[in-house]
Amino acid sequence: MIFTCLLHGIYSTIVAFLLSLIFGALSPAIALVSLIIGTCLAYWHSREFLASDSRLRFRSLSPGLAGVMEFGILIFILFAAYRHFMWLLFPADFFWKTLSPNNLGDLPLHINYIRSLAQGISFPPHNPIFSSELLRYPYGVDLYSALWEALGFRLQAHLFIVGLFATAASLTLLKRFGSWWAMGAFFLSGGLAGWSVLTGAPLENFQAAVDWKNLFLAVFITQRGMLFTLPLGLWLLVTVRAYFQGDTSLSRRQWTALGLGWGFLPLFHLHAFAIVSALLLFTVFECRGLAGLLSLIKSQLTLIAVLPATLLILFSTNFFQAAGVSHLSWGWTFNHGATNLLSVTALVFSFFNFLFFNFGPWLFLPFILAVSIFYSKNGMIPEKRRKLFFELGVYTVLFATFMNLMLAPWAWDNIKILIWPYLGFARISWLVFEPLFKTKLELLERGVVAVLLFLSGTVSILFSMQSPAQQSVSIFSFSELANVEGALSGIEPNAVFVAAPSFAHPLAYYGRLRVLGYAGHLFSYGIDSREVEAKLKRIMDGDLDSLRLAKELKANYIFWGPEERTMYGDHVRSWMKELANVSRVPGYEVYAVK
Repeated sequence: MIFTCLLHGIYSTIVAFLLSLIFGALSPAIALVSLIIGTCLAYWHSREFLASDSRLRFRSLSPGLAGVMEFGILIFILFAAYRHFMWLLFPADFFWKTLSPNNLGDLPLHINYIRSLAQGISFPPHNPIFSSELLRYPYGVDLYSALWEALGFRLQAHLFIVGLFATAASLTLLKRFGSWWAMGAFFLSGGLAGWSVLTGAPLENFQAAVDWKNLFLAVFITQRGMLFTLPLGLWLLVTVRAYFQGDTSLSRRQWTALGLGWGFLPLFHLHAFAIVSALLLFTVFECRGLAGLLSLIKSQLTLIAVLPATLLILFSTNFFQAAGVSHLSWGWTFNHGATNLLSVTALVFSFFNFLFFNFGPWLFLPFILAVSIFYSKNGMIPEKRRKLFFELGVYTVLFATFMNLMLAPWAWDNIKILIWPYLGFARISWLVFEPLFKTKLELLERGVVAVLLFLSGTVSILFSMQSPAQQSVSIFSFSELANVEGALSGIEPNAVFVAAPSFAHPLAYYGRLRVLGYAGHLFSYGIDSREVEAKLKRIMDGDLDSLRLAKELKANYIFWGPEERTMYGDHVRSWMKELANVSRVPGYEVYAVK
C-alpha cells in the first residue's frame, strides 16, 4: 500500500502538471481527474513491482536481528513523524503555530505555493513571492497538495497525511536500499554534538548548532520537495541496480513507470535529479561496464525520461541563465577566516575539527570501509570486492566534490546533494559489516554501532517531540487573518500586491502573489531581487513616482496593514489620496492601482 501511495502521488502530480499546462490553470475538475488517473496508474503499475521485488513492501523486514533493528527504527521514526506532521500547523492561543522552529520561514512559503496553485493562478504559474518571474522552483510536492486543497480538504489534514505517507515510503525505500543502516543514517543523522548528553547536559537539539543537522528535522520536514524526492530517487536506484545485476526482470510497463519517475524528478527537486542521474550511470557501469551504459541509453527508460527531464531542466534553469549560482566554496560551510589562522597546519587542524564535530564517527567510515574491504580477501569473492571498492570510490568522490562545489547560492543548501553519497556510505556499511555480525554478541555489536552512528540524531528527535506548548512557534494570528480575508473579498486570485516582504505575511496564507516576498528565500533560489526591492521601498516610503513604479512592477493593488506600518512607518502617502481603497476593513487597506 505504501509503495502504491508513492506512485499515486507521483502520477497524480504529473497528470495535474500536464493538464494545468494544457488548460491554463489548475481547477477542481483537473484535481479530481488527476487523482483518479494517478490512483489507477499507481495500482496498475505497483502490482508488478511488488510482485518482482517483495522488499518494496512496507511490512517486509530482513531476517534475524537486522529485521529487529529495522522494526525498532521504523516504529520510532513513524511516531516522530506522526508528532511533527500532526503538529505541523495547528491552532493554539489564537494563532496558527508549528511544532518545529525550523518551519517558521519555510511553512508559510509552501502554504503560499499550495494555495496560489489551488485557487487557479495562470499556468505556468508566476512566482507568488516574485511575481515578475515564472515560478522555476521545483514545486511538485506543493502541486500535489494543491490537488487536495482545490477539492476543499483542510490544509492541516492534507499536510499531515502527505507527510506521514511520505515518511513511510522513505523508510520502506531506505530499508530496501541499505537496511537499518540507511534508515538510521537519514532519520537519525548527526555528528558529535549530541554526545553532550552523556556528560549530563540537559536534553536539547545539540545538532541545531552545527551545519550537518539532523536531516529529518532540518530537511525532510521543512524542505517539502524531499517528501517525494527521497523515496523516488531511492526507488530508481534500487530498481535499476536490481535489473542490471540480474536480480529481477522488468516489463515494458515497469520501464515506463521508471522512465516517468526519472523524467519528472526535476519537477520535485532539480539538484536531486542531477545527483541521482549520476548515481544511476555509475551503478549501471559498475554492474555491466560500458555495454551496460549503452544498454541504458538505448533503453525505454531513457527514451521516456529524456524529453520531460530536458524540458524541465531548461525551464527551471531559465535555459541555463541561472547556472551562475554554482560556485566553489572550499569546505562547504567551513568559515576559513573566522579564527585568524596563521598557518596551513592550523587551518587543516581547524577544518578537521569542523568535520569531526559535524559528522562524528561518520567522518572515519569511508576509511574503515576501505580497510575492511581490502582485508576481506578470504571472506569475499574478488568480483564483489572490486564492485564494493568502485562504489565506495564513487560515493567518496561525490561527497568530496560537493563539499566544495556549491550548486546553490546558500552553501548550506548543498546538504540536499550531500545526502545521496552519505546514504551510499550507509549502504556499503550494510553490505560489508552486516555479514560479520554472526557471533552470540551480534545484538550487542549492532547496538554499539547504532549508538556510535545514531546517538546524536536520536537525541535531537527526542528533544523535538516535547509538548507543543513547550517549543511551538507562532506563524499567523487568527485576528489578522480574519481581517485580511475581509480586505481581500472580491479580489481576483491572479492579482499582484505590493506589500511588506516578510516571510509570514498574511497574504501568503491566502496564496496571494506579491511583487516581492522574503529576500532570504529569493536569495536561496538564485534570484537577484535588489532592483525590485529598491522600487518597493520607494513605493512604501511614498515616493512621488510610486504609481509609475507600481505599474512597472505590474502590481494591481497596494496592501497597507500592520506589517507595512511597522516596517515603513504610519504617515500618509500621496498615493493613498490618489487611489481608491477597495477594502472595508479598518486598518487593512487595499489600494487599487489604476
